Amino acid sequence: MKNLVLLTLGRKVIILGSLMIFLISCSNYDSEPDNREFVPGEVAVGIKSGTDINQIFNFINQIDHQVYKIKSLTFTSNLPSEKFEYILDKLNEKTYTNDGANLFVTGYLHYQTNQITIFPKLFGMENIEFQNDWLDAMNEFELQEKHNEELNSGSILFYVPNGKEKEWKNKFLTYDIVDWAELNFVADIELHKNEK
Repeated sequence: MKNLVLLTLGRKVIILGSLMIFLISCSNYDSEPDNREFVPGEVAVGIKSGTDINQIFNFINQIDHQVYKIKSLTFTSNLPSEKFEYILDKLNEKTYTNDGANLFVTGYLHYQTNQITIFPKLFGMENIEFQNDWLDAMNEFELQEKHNEELNSGSILFYVPNGKEKEWKNKFLTYDIVDWAELNFVADIELHKNEK
C-alpha cells in the first residue's frame, strides 16, 4: 500500500514538474524582445470592421499626429455604370487621393450588376479640409462604405516621434476603434537569380 501511494505521488510530481517546465518555456518565449527592424517614426493601425469614415476621422482628430495614408477602404456607388471613369477621374484630381506617382484611386464594375466599387487611398487626412472634401465627394458620387466582417475597415499609417514607436503602438491599442497596431516592419526579401 505504501509503495502504491509513493508511486501515485511520484506520478503527480512528474506531471506537475512537466507542466511547470512547459509554462515557464511559454512565458520565456512570449517575453522575448522583438528585434525585427522597423521604419523609424511609423506605426500602422487597423480599424475595427464596421467603423464608418466619420468615426475614423474623429479618431484621427484625437491623435495629434500626421497621417501618411489611409488604405483598405471600399466604397460602392449608386450612380450608373457609365459614370465609373468620370468618378475615378474626379477623385484622382484631388491632391489627397493619390501620391502623384503610383498610388491612385482604383475600382471596378461588377461583372453582373455593373455596380461601381471604388478603392481610395487617402493621404494627409489629419487635414480637416481634406476630411470635409472627402465627405462632400461621398455625397456627390453617392458613395457608401462597404464593410466585410472578416476584414478591417481600413488601416492608417501614422507618423509618430522617432523613438516613441512602441509607446504609440501601445497607446493606439487602448482606443475602442482600433483592432490592431503594429510597427512598420522592414521585410527581408531575398531575390533568387536564374541560374543557367
